[in-house]
Amino acid sequence: MSNTRVKGSNQKRTVPTAQQSSESLELQIASFLNSGGIIEEIPRGVSGQIFTPATKKP
Repeated sequence: MSNTRVKGSNQKRTVPTAQQSSESLELQIASFLNSGGIIEEIPRGVSGQIFTPATKKP
């Protein structure tokens, strides 16, 4: 069996700087809020999941 490589698989990925990521996120948030979206603040320690105990199998 031959050992083959996928072209470009060994190339490093370019990661945007934190400043670019922050600016992009700010623009996305502003766009969301301008379109009528609402950001709901969830208190710390609250997961939003409803606890339902598992039923025991007989």
